[in-house]
Parts: sequence; structure tokens; C-alpha cells
Amino acid sequence: MQITLPLLAFAFTTSSLALVLPRSQYGSWAVSVSKSAYANGYQSQTVSANFTSDAYPTGIVSTCKYVYNPMAEPHESSGCDNEAFSYEYDGQTIKLQQVLEQPSKQTVFGDAPLTLKSDTVGRTFSGETTVDVSSAIA
Repeated sequence: MQITLPLLAFAFTTSSLALVLPRSQYGSWAVSVSKSAYANGYQSQTVSANFTSDAYPTGIVSTCKYVYNPMAEPHESSGCDNEAFSYEYDGQTIKLQQVLEQPSKQTVFGDAPLTLKSDTVGRTFSGETTVDVSSAIA
């Protein structure tokens, strides 16, 4: 039996694709983070995440905002438009958590490395990544 070069190349291509294609069976988030900081002390951070899965093919979009304004009272404000979603970002890793109702009520968790890149002025930083669900509890 003789194996031709094109057949061998096809076998390697399809086997490497099989390693890349699997995604979390519970879904994933497309997440973006943007941060700004100014000389007067004003700081802001916006996190936007779109969770998709077989149960939520059109996605659940959540946006969280944090603002520190030394000229305002109160100085700090923060919140998310979806109380079922929360996040932590330490400058290197983003950790996400979300309560889902379908296919059954559960809380899903995931984390991924995320590095923010600076704009040309150095006041605004942004980055995006995909976070797969790594665990879930009912």
C-alpha cells in the first residue's frame, strides 16, 4: 500500500483541525475591556461580554461600567446592566461568572488571559478575548 503526499497532508490537516475545533459544551463569552485614566484622577473601565451557547444562540450581552471621578460625589460608581453576570479583571486574567436559566438553572464560570493594549496617547487601553466556560454548578 502506498500513501501519497496529498493524502498524508490531508490526514495531518484534518487531525490538527480536530484538535482546534472543540469548544466548551457549555458555551463561551466574547469579551472586551476598555480602561481610561487621566491626569486629573478620572478613571473608567467598561467590560462588555456576549455569552453564546446552544441554548442561547443569539447571545446574552452584559455590560459593566466602573467610574472614578474625583470631582463628583460619590467619587466611585459601578454596576452591570445584567445582575446575573459578574467579572473580575486583575490586569492579566479576566474571570467571568453568569447565572443561566436554560437548559436548566446553573451558574457558569470561565477565565482567560487578557492583555490590554494602549492607544497612541497612553490614556486608553483595550483588549478582547474569548472565554470558554470551564465549569458549571446547578
